[in-house]
Amino acid sequence: MRIVVTGMGIVSPIGIGVDQFWTAAVNGVSGIRTITGFDPSSQRSQVAGEIPGFDPASFLTAKYIDQTDRFTQLALLAAKLALEDAGGLDTYAPQRVAISIGSGMGGFGTFESSATRKFRNQPIPPFTVPRTMANAAAAWIAIKHRFKGVNLTCSTACSSGANAIGMALDLLRTGRADAVIAGGAEGCVLPLTMTSFEVLHALTTGSNADPARASRPFAKGRDGFAMAEGAGMLILEREDQAQLRGAKMYACLAGYGQACDATHIVMPDMEGQITAMRTAVLDAGMNIDSIDHINAHATSTPLGDIVETRAIKNLFGTRAGDIAVNATKSMIGHSIGASAAMGSIATIMALHTGTIHPTINLDEADPECDLDYIPNRAQQRNPRNGLCNAFGFGGNNASIIFTTLE
Repeated sequence: MRIVVTGMGIVSPIGIGVDQFWTAAVNGVSGIRTITGFDPSSQRSQVAGEIPGFDPASFLTAKYIDQTDRFTQLALLAAKLALEDAGGLDTYAPQRVAISIGSGMGGFGTFESSATRKFRNQPIPPFTVPRTMANAAAAWIAIKHRFKGVNLTCSTACSSGANAIGMALDLLRTGRADAVIAGGAEGCVLPLTMTSFEVLHALTTGSNADPARASRPFAKGRDGFAMAEGAGMLILEREDQAQLRGAKMYACLAGYGQACDATHIVMPDMEGQITAMRTAVLDAGMNIDSIDHINAHATSTPLGDIVETRAIKNLFGTRAGDIAVNATKSMIGHSIGASAAMGSIATIMALHTGTIHPTINLDEADPECDLDYIPNRAQQRNPRNGLCNAFGFGGNNASIIFTTLE
């Protein structure tokens, strides 16, 4: 039994909708800009990947807007686009359509604003709790579309989206669902969130005057990641059922690996990353030597990119240099729990089109980052499979594998 991707929806700093996103990605367009959502002048990092022109009123009623945080609104739009792309799921009983969404921060925008109001002795909105809760996005997608199957939320920091997609694969394999909306959403370009990451020395602070070059995975002199927001959603079905309803199919979701390195709450660990990748390959029934593309976690932090490079080299050995590795975050920044969902869409599109988008801002690589990162220009490599990595705080490492349909 194969699990296939029949629809995709994305809301990203470089485009809303897969076509717009992919065109920008292939052309190496940066979505990192000076922050406009709040006054960033007091922040050390003043750039981020915000969604330009995002207007929830264009697809949601005033009631929905009042009761939802921005991360939920982003998720609702991405799910809407994915369902439209899949031609709808009306052939399935509502009780057999599941939802599996990842978010590292949940409704943190509501939390920040309501906390500020409380400290000022001002009334807080009545929907503060349901707006803030991490499962709000999954719940509202179900309510909006009347899907009554399993409804899950995964919060494993930066690997949330990957684990949510992996859980969707398990739901379909075990027969607990016939179709799953799976992905991730995050809306945390916010003062407190960014200040908190600044304290950890995780954010870029040296590119405020040149935002487009702020995110530079694997590059010499990189100084941290650019915060971002966004959402990515996949429609997943069994291949035989998708064929019955005449659905188009982009790729197969073939494998999933997860490992906690149990080493450090924020620092990456090579062994955990190796285990996640190896487990995903084995789960897909594949051979280590068959992997030809990796969409890297690659946040643009000085340590993280080196550790991931070492993990790839350790697992794939002498073949590591032949694998096409790229970094979607070089263009859209790091959207925490949504990052792997958007990275998955980039991976699927690489398989679907044969083109691997570039890692931009890679003029001179870090000497310790010496793989083929597809620098600055897209390449036609016709990959047969793609491994998407997501490594998060708490030692949560996840990898998912997509393959072509052939």
